[in-house]
Amino acid sequence: MDNNKPNRFSEIDEILRGLQPTLRDMFEKRLHELGVNQTAALKMLQLERKTLIGILDGTQKRANMGNLHKLAVFLNVPTEELIKLHISQLEGNKPKENETNSKKFIRENFDLVVLKKSGFIKDVTDFEAIEQRITSFLGLKSIFDYKKRMFDAAFSAGAFVPQNTTTREFWLTAVKNMATKIDNPYFYDRQSLIKYFPQIRWNTTNVEYGLINVIKALYKLGITVVFQPSLSSLHLRGATFPVNEQPCIALTDYRGFYPTLWHCLIHELYHVLFDWDEIKGGSYHISEDPTAMLTLDEKEADADNFAHEYLFSAAKLEEIKPYLRDKEYVDEVAKNNNIHPSVIYAYYAFENGAIDRMAWPRARKQMPEIRKAIYRLDPTWEKVTSIDETVKKLKLEIYN
Repeated sequence: MDNNKPNRFSEIDEILRGLQPTLRDMFEKRLHELGVNQTAALKMLQLERKTLIGILDGTQKRANMGNLHKLAVFLNVPTEELIKLHISQLEGNKPKENETNSKKFIRENFDLVVLKKSGFIKDVTDFEAIEQRITSFLGLKSIFDYKKRMFDAAFSAGAFVPQNTTTREFWLTAVKNMATKIDNPYFYDRQSLIKYFPQIRWNTTNVEYGLINVIKALYKLGITVVFQPSLSSLHLRGATFPVNEQPCIALTDYRGFYPTLWHCLIHELYHVLFDWDEIKGGSYHISEDPTAMLTLDEKEADADNFAHEYLFSAAKLEEIKPYLRDKEYVDEVAKNNNIHPSVIYAYYAFENGAIDRMAWPRARKQMPEIRKAIYRLDPTWEKVTSIDETVKKLKLEIYN
């Protein structure tokens, strides 16, 4: 649809409205009949100019009945008819007022440059299309139904404060809506999660199906894991939050690294295991990008250490450091530890990238394509139509 084309129906309404005299038309005609100007009319009506203009143009929302009666007498029309005309003009002005308000609301609550960069919207100036896109995606009747800060996020002390909170709130709102619509029917069982934990690591070796298999298994343990593509300036790795008192974990591809998905998943599962009572009580957990934080609080450090030790311990990493240039040896160690080799390279690069200039190039060379792991979960910002449609598809393929 060409958004630059005139709206035929609105133009028809405008033409038909033009056949009906407005209060201002009637007022101007009456001035001509009486041979007086507006100043003389104001004296006759005993009204202030601002009050009269507000009634004539339908911009004064709370018109005094006495003033309406005075104007009806002046125009020589029944008071009831004048009131109907006044109300009609008030209604006619509402769309313009709502349009202005919706533009302001959109600007205040959404970073349009970020959304355009992601492909979610096409034009930062087409507010009608933007409003339609957001409401359709989130399943809202009105843009004003968007509730910013659905998450009462508990940020760690000393954590980096994001500059773009509107992007963060949009991302969090989307993942919470998705998890809510998935509506996991299984009850969370902590002991079953502990028993299942040893089976998670070897799934990293199956790039195409490993993450999907783990998400399916966790779902039946009462834990819903959803994936939402990252947005620029998000600086967020994941989140854990309750939906219907069940744990939900949101993952993203912030860094675009395959090992980061697994590290974040284990990190969040640590919070489910050890911080669930606090999170369930309303203290939502947000996992920041550690490189964007000044300090890690104790719980974050514990969760990161747990993920590191579970996937490939610091002691094992120290042992393999001298042999990182020997790919066959690293692959063999990874195989013996039921882990994808990229996890080893990524942990080394993260810890030694500042002193070893080849650490990250080496790690990137060994990284599998992250899209292979997430494409069944990720409709991408550009292609996704609505959360409802996405959930309908995912419930058939994954969440069942």
